[in-house]
Amino acid sequence: MMENRPYKFRILEILDTEEAMWNSDLVRKLQEEYGMKSDYYRDCLNFDLIEVAASGMISEMEAEIDTEGSFKKDSLLVKYRITPIGKDLLNELRSKVKPMGAS
Repeated sequence: MMENRPYKFRILEILDTEEAMWNSDLVRKLQEEYGMKSDYYRDCLNFDLIEVAASGMISEMEAEIDTEGSFKKDSLLVKYRITPIGKDLLNELRSKVKPMGAS
């Protein structure tokens, strides 16, 4: 894991280990890992997902409206997966990033 790395790198890393993941679950996981509990951070991390998808590193598999409010009432829930472009970038990052504490 690229601990304490930028959120967008961590998004790729998580999706590389999962077949696919809903934005609500991914954002909750990131909030927990980075200690970002507020709705403000929920929305910021969700926006990061949108940016990563817009860059072609992850792609949408499914989408539905959150009618129950389990994430954010009436917002779009999106299931994402990593793309080959995302895997290539992640592998490149892994080859360049040293583990924490390494010199």
